[in-house]
Amino acid sequence: MSKIRVGIIGAGGRGILCFGRLFTTKFAGDVEIAGLADPNLVRAEAGVESLKIQVPVYESAEDLARRKDVDAVVVTTPDYLHESACVTAFKHGKHVLVDKPLATSARGCLNIMESAHKAKKLLYMGFNLRHVPVLHKLKELVDAGAFGEIFSMQAIEYYNGGRTYMSRWNRLKKFTGGLFIHKGSHDFDIINWIMGRARPAQVSCFANVFTLNPRHLPFKTRPGLKPGPTCFVCPYVKECPDVWPDYRPDTGDTLHHKMYGKKAAAVDGYRVDLCMYLSEKDTHDQGVANILYDNGATAAHSEYFVTPKHDRLYFVEGTKGHAEISLSDGRIEFLPRWTSDRVEYKISDPIGGHGGADSIMCAEFIRCLKKGLRPAASGIDGAWSVAIGESCELSRVKNRMVKISEVLDVKHPLLKK
Repeated sequence: MSKIRVGIIGAGGRGILCFGRLFTTKFAGDVEIAGLADPNLVRAEAGVESLKIQVPVYESAEDLARRKDVDAVVVTTPDYLHESACVTAFKHGKHVLVDKPLATSARGCLNIMESAHKAKKLLYMGFNLRHVPVLHKLKELVDAGAFGEIFSMQAIEYYNGGRTYMSRWNRLKKFTGGLFIHKGSHDFDIINWIMGRARPAQVSCFANVFTLNPRHLPFKTRPGLKPGPTCFVCPYVKECPDVWPDYRPDTGDTLHHKMYGKKAAAVDGYRVDLCMYLSEKDTHDQGVANILYDNGATAAHSEYFVTPKHDRLYFVEGTKGHAEISLSDGRIEFLPRWTSDRVEYKISDPIGGHGGADSIMCAEFIRCLKKGLRPAASGIDGAWSVAIGESCELSRVKNRMVKISEVLDVKHPLLKK
């Protein structure tokens, strides 16, 4: 295979600013973008213009996927469209890289896996955290037996940028399946990866919108002057500390405004700058999940989207040692049992999105296509992480322990390959 001809389905930040830019710069020698699909043609055309390429744009994934000169597609739509986009691509015989999560339900994940199996095409799961160098080092230590048998793990995400989810499509479960699927799938996958052969069995969860609600508006309102509904029209924009990060007058002359400004919003009504405090939402801004694995090991994951801190922390407990990991510092501190030793590993990240992980992931996707290699993360990994997230969302609503088998057919033959 010479140049891989790729179609991008979804003209948002990941489709254009991540994969689009990488394929037209760093990997231009291996990849050629053949087309872009998005129901909002204004946004799609702005994305193509920003990449300085001339390719067709389509309103439907079907129109792009049916092209015989397209080898593979990258799916970066809102989460609820992943299943239909992937199934369509496989139906037309394309390889697929799908950004996390695989789907918004465990059943949807299996539908995608069944389609990939029938088409005999690559399903590459876009878990960029698996390509972060410091987590790669952690996995090496685990596989080398440094920890003995892992019996517990904690993952904590401090994500100040997550507050903007409440301004965008991410705030509604109908688009994400819930933030434990949309965001938590990253960390649930890392926990599963470190746990090895153990599989999640039961989940309990608590989560709510504690801060990003009208009660916590970060400024005083004045009589007769209502805040919101968007940053661009809000009379308090100059005094709000949570104004949309890319706020500026809607002149329409920047990439941001071409993709998300008035002209694009006139097509589908979508804005990225709704007031995060006043917007309608049914997701959470903080939550805690607990997981029991089938071998008795335990894990916990916390998500905090209202915080001045920005980091992912992991704590790993094994029969032979303990470790603390910080992604922002690129640091692993390992404490072996029965000694007073402390071994510190400092891992430098390459330059690029998500600490260079996006670039590493794209490079591996290309190698998998050219050499027929197995991906670092497959549909199996995508399905198990979504199953945990879906169980968390169910536990949150039902206020009870949920078995993974309630949402995922754990005996499905494709989960054993």
